[in-house]
Amino acid sequence: MIISHDRKTLFIGVPKNGSQTARAVLGQLGTDLVGEMGRHPTVPEAIRLAEARFPGEVIAPIAIYAFWRDPVERFCSAVEFHKRCLPNSFIQLFPERFAGIEPHPTWFETDPEAVALDLRFVIGGIGPAEVLAALPPPTLPGLALQPLGGNLSFYRLQSGWIDQTDITVLHFADYDAGIRQLVDQFGGNGASVDIPQLNAAAGPLPELSIESAELVRTYYERDLAL
Repeated sequence: MIISHDRKTLFIGVPKNGSQTARAVLGQLGTDLVGEMGRHPTVPEAIRLAEARFPGEVIAPIAIYAFWRDPVERFCSAVEFHKRCLPNSFIQLFPERFAGIEPHPTWFETDPEAVALDLRFVIGGIGPAEVLAALPPPTLPGLALQPLGGNLSFYRLQSGWIDQTDITVLHFADYDAGIRQLVDQFGGNGASVDIPQLNAAAGPLPELSIESAELVRTYYERDLAL
C-alpha cells in the first residue's frame, strides 16, 4: 500500500501483518495508497491507485514486498484486536446476539471503559472458534476478495494479497529485520529507523484447542502453501 515511485518499489500491506506500523515507517519515504477503499488494496488495486496519484505515468514496480504471518497466530491476533478495539466488528457475523444493543458510536476504540457494558459483555462471550465457524468459505483462486466489510477483511486469506510469483515475501516472525530491509529498499536508513508498535496486542493472544487450531489451518490452507 506504499509505493516509492522513484525507486519503483511497492509494499503491499496484508491485514494483521504489521501493516499499520509499516505505513507509519514507509509512509515517510513513499506514497500511501490506501485511499478510500475501506480495506487494504491488492497489487492490481494499488497500481490503479498509484496511477491516479501519478496521472499520465506508467506504474510498473520492479520490486513488490509483503509480510506473511503464521495463519493461526494471525487469526488469533485478529480476534484479539477486534475484541479490544473494534467493538462493532462482530455484529456482522452474529447479528442475533446484538439484538437490542446499541452499536458503539465509533468504529475504532482504544479505551475498553468507553464501550457500553452490555456491548462489551456480548463481545467477551464470543470465542475464536465461533468466529471461525461464522466466516464465509474462503474465496476461490482467481475470484475477487470476499465482499466483507472493512472490519472483517482481517480474516481474509493472505493469498488474496500475496499469491503472486513476483512478490518478495518477508516473514512476520522476523518483522524488525524485514521492515528495516524495506526502509533500505525505499531509500532510507534501515539500521537507524525507529519502529513503533501500532495495534500490537495488549496481552496474550487467545489460545486455541488442538482441534480449533487444526480447523484454522484448514480454513487458511492456501496461506500455508505461500
